[in-house]
Amino acid sequence: MTRLPLLAALLFLATFVLLPLGGLVVATVRGPDGWTLAAWAALADDRNALVQLAASLQLGLAATTVSLLLGGLHAWVTVGRDLPGGGWLGPLGVAPLVVPPIFVAMGFADIAPAAGFWPCALLLGVAHAPFVAVLAARGLRGVDGRAYEAAWLLRGGRRAELWLLRAIAPELLAGCLLAFLFTLADHGVPEFLTVKGKTWHTYAEGLFARWNRRAVGTTFAELQSPIVAALPFVAGLGVLLWAALRLRAQGPDRGVVQPLPRRPLGRWRWPALLAPTTYLAAGIALPVVVLARWALGSAQRLEPMSLSFARQSFHKAIDQGLPDLLHSLWLALGTALLVVLLALPLARAAARRQPLLDLLCALPAALPAILLGIALVRAFHDSPLLRSFGGDFYAGWGFAVCGYAARFLPFAALTLSAQVRRQPVAAEEAGLLVARPPWARAVRLHLPPLLPAAWTAAVVVFVLALRELDLAVVLPAANATAVRRLANAVHFQHEDWSGVIALLLLAIAVLVPLLPSLLAGRRLRSLS
Repeated sequence: MTRLPLLAALLFLATFVLLPLGGLVVATVRGPDGWTLAAWAALADDRNALVQLAASLQLGLAATTVSLLLGGLHAWVTVGRDLPGGGWLGPLGVAPLVVPPIFVAMGFADIAPAAGFWPCALLLGVAHAPFVAVLAARGLRGVDGRAYEAAWLLRGGRRAELWLLRAIAPELLAGCLLAFLFTLADHGVPEFLTVKGKTWHTYAEGLFARWNRRAVGTTFAELQSPIVAALPFVAGLGVLLWAALRLRAQGPDRGVVQPLPRRPLGRWRWPALLAPTTYLAAGIALPVVVLARWALGSAQRLEPMSLSFARQSFHKAIDQGLPDLLHSLWLALGTALLVVLLALPLARAAARRQPLLDLLCALPAALPAILLGIALVRAFHDSPLLRSFGGDFYAGWGFAVCGYAARFLPFAALTLSAQVRRQPVAAEEAGLLVARPPWARAVRLHLPPLLPAAWTAAVVVFVLALRELDLAVVLPAANATAVRRLANAVHFQHEDWSGVIALLLLAIAVLVPLLPSLLAGRRLRSLS
């Protein structure tokens, strides 16, 4: 009985990740006349793919440097420092994660030209800095304060800080690799900047362009070109993901008895405020201010900005955008629930018996969302198996939930497996001596310690599902999400009511993580 959830989760992985991806691989070598490598041979002569790959690597390195500076400095000055207001600023380091990167791009593009390489690198660096901020802060909280104090006494303050930097290096590098991986896989922000006059294109943009042009292909190689171009890219992202997981494993929970002492910033105490305020201003304040100005009428010239115009924008938003917002909300809630139910058995099996499941669960994170969407479309579009169940599951809400769940399963599975590894095995072994059925032990012994981590995983998946754009571009049922609708509305100069919908979306994304603190009457203390 207790194996049924694990078997169901493995079946989901096989159906919505391994089967679609395997189908893509087989289709590249199986032509109408049999097995062939013509599509791969054509890729070797495609100079455009190499140019796009070089542009992606340059963009990834530049954006990751921005993420390191913003996220790393934020964690460094707010954890264990006497920074004014650091207790409040520290937990806000994860806040830019709730802002869709496309909103950050819209904010910057509204106040300054954002059509070049460096604006794009800055935008993506800001959007992905929370990965570095969260992992760097977790590394700092995991260092034993007694070892730091010993280094301070023996070698002085500067050497002690260098020792501390080396101690958190695995977490810091893992955060940088995740930021680099998400930058390479991002399609929405570079594509948004394309319509602003950009003349260079990333690899993810090239994949989507090939997919849109596949219908005009006249040869087998042309029809398979988007998939053939994507697979080497996925292999590279998979290596990065594996490296990030290995680095993250080198910084386990050390069972710290004494946290870091409160370290003085000295004369830099007030100037150090520039680091977190710049980061939060770019990641949160600027998009919110721009969206609020849109709602007030900044995008039109017929009348000045006013509250009356904001009321008109609100009514337009309710009339034209509310169904999309509700669709996004239900889609995100369904995705979060499904992902947690799948991740719980997978995390226990990975942590206790099958460590390779961690890598299998993390595989969707190495797939660009565009490629995962293409794989799902090719595997399930006009599928006889789906037709046999009746209805149109492919174009419905359920298929979008499954696609989103496949995309975000790694975030929950890896979070929960790390939590399972922190639980003492002796308690579970003692539970085997109690005359209880396996399901009772699972409910009473295994599940309760995982509930806080399960809530964290559900919140992360909910927020990421609300802000997902790339997968929404491909899956039919996800085309009606608020982020997808907003990206189109801004292109057609409907910024007024788009700003209202975007602000409502951000309010929902912020409110859900704060619910436990609001209900319990406690303030946030640290990044999770």
